Amino acid sequence: MRTPMVVDDNFVEAASAHGTPEARMRFASPCQTKGCAQWTGTRCGVIDNVLKHLTVARTPQRDTLPACAIRASCRWFDQTGETACFACELVVTDQSAIAAE
Repeated sequence: MRTPMVVDDNFVEAASAHGTPEARMRFASPCQTKGCAQWTGTRCGVIDNVLKHLTVARTPQRDTLPACAIRASCRWFDQTGETACFACELVVTDQSAIAAE
């Protein structure tokens, strides 16, 4: 299992020295529920949309769950179970590299 890391100024400086951290790493914070535009009132709409797109694309799933340091507190996992774990790896949070193409 991976160990969660605290993101502080030193981490940001070191990680940024090798390019945009968001293009290489997954960052997580506690779900804000009502404080987030993606909150539907009962659940996170992001994972629902991601899973809808993956179903259409018929993306194959792996046989084992990927290592994860936040699964025990993950909103996506709580909502949709193991399916969220397979989708999580495919979600790109930094679109700048894609936009530059």
